Amino acid sequence: MDEMDELRRLWATVPEGSAEDLAGSRTLLARAYTADRHARGPRRLRVMTAWRSGLPVRAGRSGLPVKAGRSGLPVRAGRSGLLVRAVAVAGATAVIGVAVHLVPGALPPASAQDVLERAADAAAEQKEVTLRPGQYLHVRSVAAQTLTVGRKDGTGADHLALTVAEDRWEPATAGRPWLVREERTAATPLPGSRLPSLPWRHGVEDSVYESSCDKTPGDELSYLRLGDWPTDVAALRARIEKAAAQEAGPANLRLWTTISRLVRMSAARPALAAPLFEVASGLDGISLDAEATDAAGRPGMAVGMAENDSLRSELVFDKDTYRYLGTRHVVTKDRTETPGGHTFVIPKGTVTGTALLGVEAADTMPEPAPHASRLKIPC
Repeated sequence: MDEMDELRRLWATVPEGSAEDLAGSRTLLARAYTADRHARGPRRLRVMTAWRSGLPVRAGRSGLPVKAGRSGLPVRAGRSGLLVRAVAVAGATAVIGVAVHLVPGALPPASAQDVLERAADAAAEQKEVTLRPGQYLHVRSVAAQTLTVGRKDGTGADHLALTVAEDRWEPATAGRPWLVREERTAATPLPGSRLPSLPWRHGVEDSVYESSCDKTPGDELSYLRLGDWPTDVAALRARIEKAAAQEAGPANLRLWTTISRLVRMSAARPALAAPLFEVASGLDGISLDAEATDAAGRPGMAVGMAENDSLRSELVFDKDTYRYLGTRHVVTKDRTETPGGHTFVIPKGTVTGTALLGVEAADTMPEPAPHASRLKIPC
């Protein structure tokens, strides 16, 4: 029996990893080969392990992908995402040595900067959505919002947490209308409130935006302006600083707010999202929330910055692939609001935001509802 026969026998009872099993490791391994800049400090670890022949090798539960030692030898992966490769065999009763190299970026992210760097790599691997003239960019999302509804009897107001489905169609050709379609799908009273007797559902609400401009007015980012923004990190930061100068607040918060808005709008151009995350990783004041849920209920992790002493703005990413999921605003302590003269408290932990569900090319824009609101955008 030669070395290869011995290895085949050892792996015979170890099941192949499925595409789902390997998805996270595939992303991490691809990143390791394309981005040396993300190896911060001593993140490569070499481990030698051994076992006697006849004992099957199984992936552990660490979730650490490993890079193979010697080419030409079989590889298996367990649900943890570990990839291992045998590098030497010395007879039927020999000890087999396995060189395990932990891939840079494979360890759980240690900081907000680490998450953003991994998100930049993940975005760089995604495909662009390219439209033909006359087509539309269709963006699907779901939003978590709050709503205040005055009571019929004049005794105050009720405050609701809403779930709103949103579809957006942006034209690839200048001068055509845009359409934003929203529908409230669920409502939950905030503490101290009740579901109002007035209907909170309004069915589908359409908003049509029309302009004769050759591109979107101002610095607003849309499909028509995606190509105007540079992907070079230094040039992009300079452009962001110029746009952020028009905002109010501390400099880092202005930059973070501008970047967050651009990330939301750049779903069709991952090549722009990637350097946006890189610029964001260099900001002071960002921090990591390792357990976050987006507006669609998907678990993830968030990088954010405090907007004030009671509100935090966040970008949410998938825990395994580091793909962008959406944005959140989190109330970090009870806030007192007085809309319309009615005082109420927004409790700590209240979350609003938008989750990105999908982006695709569409040949046509749906016909707006007869009662759609229409807005003219001046050039």
